[in-house]
Amino acid sequence: MSDQDPIDPAERLFSEAKKFDWKQDKSPAAAVLARANFQQAAEMGHKAAARALAHMVYEGRGGAADKVLGLLLLWSAFRRGDYQALEEFSDLLASFGEDNTPSQQTIRAAYLAPNLEAMVETLGKVDQFMHELASKRAQIPRDQ
Repeated sequence: MSDQDPIDPAERLFSEAKKFDWKQDKSPAAAVLARANFQQAAEMGHKAAARALAHMVYEGRGGAADKVLGLLLLWSAFRRGDYQALEEFSDLLASFGEDNTPSQQTIRAAYLAPNLEAMVETLGKVDQFMHELASKRAQIPRDQ
């Protein structure tokens, strides 16, 4: 990466993947390229790429569909500190729970999804509360 090009390689791959992703409806090859670029960027630690890859894998865009792997990828992203992935995981878990072929896993997902959605909503409220506390604390004069 040169001084003239501040975009890191993972971000560049992510940007390219998004371009291909936008064209995937018109070209299966574009979906394959998008998925490959998201995969590379995700392997380099790009959070948004990891989430995009999880959705592509779950839905089978640009390659074979693997719903379980898609869920695992999103959960892994959350566990690595990508808190935005939790809300997306909650949505995908609900979708998994609505599968037309009921199994022990889909029944459990259908049970867990609403609980997780409530938790995500509560965490959002906690986050807002903590930002308010931090803001008020920053306004209190400190003795030096």
